[in-house]
Amino acid sequence: MQGRAFLQLLFIVSTFLVAMVLEIAPWPSSLHHFKPAWLLLVLTYWILAMPAKISVGTAFCMGIAWDLVLGSTLGIHALVLSVFAYLLAVNSILIRNLSLWMQGIFVIFAVFSVRIGIFIVELFLHSADFNWQEIFGAMTSGVLWIWVFLLLRKMVKELHIG
Repeated sequence: MQGRAFLQLLFIVSTFLVAMVLEIAPWPSSLHHFKPAWLLLVLTYWILAMPAKISVGTAFCMGIAWDLVLGSTLGIHALVLSVFAYLLAVNSILIRNLSLWMQGIFVIFAVFSVRIGIFIVELFLHSADFNWQEIFGAMTSGVLWIWVFLLLRKMVKELHIG
């Protein structure tokens, strides 16, 4: 039983590491606004899949890691991701019962809301500019949600995790 728990933990951590690497991967400047929110996609999947195990604490840790990786003010992403994770965990049953394309639409609004939340916190701390082209990245995230969800679910079932 401990081997399965270790395998589960290893797989979850590796998905977050891959998401973090994809998050900092460079994109061409002309396509930068279409960059999906990989960390939010993976965090959303795990909160919906295991809301009792992956929730606010995990989101806070991922937010701190994201702040460290991006070099932003420590705690901004952690605060916004924690609020996002709480709202997602509270409504996880409702969101899980939506169809995949409706979940994709939800992800578009969620990613855009998280980006607006990060902007608002940065605006209170120091001057910040919001780029309305962020909606394109949210839309890309919503389209990719279906594939991320199906890929992770298939891997979870093949590895007998969860």
